[in-house]
Amino acid sequence: MPGFHFRIVDRDGIFSTEQAYQFENADAACRHAKTVLAEMALDGLPGEPVNAYSVQVLDAQRHAIYEVRLKVEIIPSLAKAD
Repeated sequence: MPGFHFRIVDRDGIFSTEQAYQFENADAACRHAKTVLAEMALDGLPGEPVNAYSVQVLDAQRHAIYEVRLKVEIIPSLAKAD
């Protein structure tokens, strides 16, 4: 089975895994990245300045092949409140 690494961006900074994790294929590694991202959100939504969390899936040569993101955007409403 191929080995994959992960690069995680959260409010504490950027962290890359040292060891490779074995998955059947890149799609399975991407599904795992989604689970990791959901677990990160359990501790709270991302805040400023980036307002995002991300988990990158890296191949055995540590090239990014997927990125899963959770981004928080505050968008002003066009309707005015009375």
